[in-house]
Amino acid sequence: MAGKRGTPVPRPVKGTEYEIFFGSVGAERGWTDLKSTAKNALADAFDYLTAHPAKYDPDRCYRLRGDLETVLIDGVALPQWQYKVTDGARLWYAVDEPNVKAKKPGRVYTTKAATGHPNETDSKKNFR
Repeated sequence: MAGKRGTPVPRPVKGTEYEIFFGSVGAERGWTDLKSTAKNALADAFDYLTAHPAKYDPDRCYRLRGDLETVLIDGVALPQWQYKVTDGARLWYAVDEPNVKAKKPGRVYTTKAATGHPNETDSKKNFR
């Protein structure tokens, strides 16, 4: 079936997309700040996190190390990642992988959203 000119293009839906949730009130506030300062970059981050949040990208996305390597979400230790939104802005998030047998989609919990580089991952402390 051919579409008409001016018809919106629907976003492709993948079989194992992730849902994003705020992991804290602070993460929600930070997300709002990022939305006002880096809207397009945050939209790119959203697309990345809903498609493949546990994919290593040395320039943009990687696991945190040391004390930040995991975070407790509802009593479960989940791997924690960092996504570089802009040169300074960062998103930290935990990934709960999908369970196809249980028909449970994957979940991404934002644990920190910051318009500036978090002190906890200062390169002098070797967390990355």
